[in-house]
Amino acid sequence: MSGKASVFRVVAVLILATVACTNGDRAAPVPRATKQGDCASPASTDAVAAAPGNHRVLLENDRVRVLEITVAPGEREPVHAHCLPGVSYDLYAGKYREYDAKGNLVSEVKESPPESQFPMTSWGEPVAPHAVENLDTRPMHSLRIELKQ
Repeated sequence: MSGKASVFRVVAVLILATVACTNGDRAAPVPRATKQGDCASPASTDAVAAAPGNHRVLLENDRVRVLEITVAPGEREPVHAHCLPGVSYDLYAGKYREYDAKGNLVSEVKESPPESQFPMTSWGEPVAPHAVENLDTRPMHSLRIELKQ
């Protein structure tokens, strides 16, 4: 199976698992935004609206939104927010800097993680306005499955 086909197979499994969950399946509900309107950031800072060159909608319905995120080597994406919690499936993320909405450096990864760590899957709560600068020689590439319910 090709690398791209296996990535999309994993994404399909993640989406189906996410959509199949009901509130009864979860341990303890965590207070969070359940729809874009609950976000503390203006709609104009939504990742797709504010940084369309880096965020592409692969699938969206009333329960989930799946984004493909890419940041080219040397690129700093526009400031944007992620108002919904979700699962991140990182295909590659090397050296980078993350900035807050005012352009202040928040964090920095100075060494690329070993190739064997990817793909990497993690849970993410809503993210305040930020921007990522790719310091690596390879593109950063992730899929983010955001939960609307």
